[in-house]
Amino acid sequence: MIYQPVLARKKVFVQPFLVFWDLFLIQLANWRWSWQAMAINGLIVPMTTLYFLKTMGTAADQPELILSGNIIVSLIFTTMYGTSARFSFMRTFGVLDYYATLPVPKALLVLAVNAGFLVLSLPTALLTVLIGQWFLGLNLSLSPMFLVLVPLASFSLSAVGAFVGVAAPNFDAANTVTAILQFIFMGLGPVLLPEERLPAFAIFLGHFLPSTYAADALRHTLNSTYDGRFFLDLAFLIIFDLLAMVFVGYKMEWRRG
Repeated sequence: MIYQPVLARKKVFVQPFLVFWDLFLIQLANWRWSWQAMAINGLIVPMTTLYFLKTMGTAADQPELILSGNIIVSLIFTTMYGTSARFSFMRTFGVLDYYATLPVPKALLVLAVNAGFLVLSLPTALLTVLIGQWFLGLNLSLSPMFLVLVPLASFSLSAVGAFVGVAAPNFDAANTVTAILQFIFMGLGPVLLPEERLPAFAIFLGHFLPSTYAADALRHTLNSTYDGRFFLDLAFLIIFDLLAMVFVGYKMEWRRG
């Protein structure tokens, strides 16, 4: 009898991890037939953008900015689109009805979906760095902070995709909105272009987008310069990730109306 409270406390702490792990494996299983196409898409788009930017001479002055921006592009075309499509599919076709029958907290489902797309996006992000630095003639040594920033950036973008997926009226609308947001996140703020080449309204609106802070933080990582701006970027991404996942869980309805 004396051990029962201890066992109960252990169960309280261990059970959420077991639930998350099961949900995480389910998400990976959902993409076992199509992850190759998603990975190729997440690599071809940033490489194509990188090629055109170098051809136009944009990458000559600030190659690290172009490389970090294309890492974000890779994440945008994998995590944001994929998460939006997944949540929209679950909402439209009643998959959330199934989860409603299980003792599954909404927050863990959101986290599991995001983690699943992180696994799919991390290899393409690493390949973008390796191919990009060769293409731009850079000699970079990746900092361990890179492995911290990529999950934060991936989660912030997938959180936006999750919100679109649960808020859009149907699957087609979610795809359309996500496609528009992809180009907005790429074009507003100094993600692919330096601030001096952007209009004032783009710089202003970019201050509200996680892609701006993720790109800047990755740029600091590639340069190994960790100043106050870097930690501001890091704080923004952490707060944005937490608030976005809580909001998505609150907005998401288990059952269709």
